Amino acid sequence: MFDSTADLGAIEVILTGVDFDEFLARPRTSHVVAERDGGERLVLTISDELQGVLARAEAAALTVAARNWVEERGSGDTDVIGGLLHELAELARGAQRRGERLYCWICV
Repeated sequence: MFDSTADLGAIEVILTGVDFDEFLARPRTSHVVAERDGGERLVLTISDELQGVLARAEAAALTVAARNWVEERGSGDTDVIGGLLHELAELARGAQRRGERLYCWICV
């Protein structure tokens, strides 16, 4: 299971070396902006810093980050995580071009 706060934070830590506590303390890191069904459906903010990191990341760096993330977790599929990171990076680039921000929608 993918935990948006912990796992996206881990990706930023891997890509930039930022401290995880610093990641958590940033404005717009996993703030709930919409909630339904007792928290089973949420929309969370993604920090501007993480959006920027993803938008600037090169393909090779994302692939390495996926491999490191899987190794640190001790489980997962590097290709799946790599694909997710590449898609997130493309979303981040598009959002920045349009002057928009990223959000994470969760449905359990």
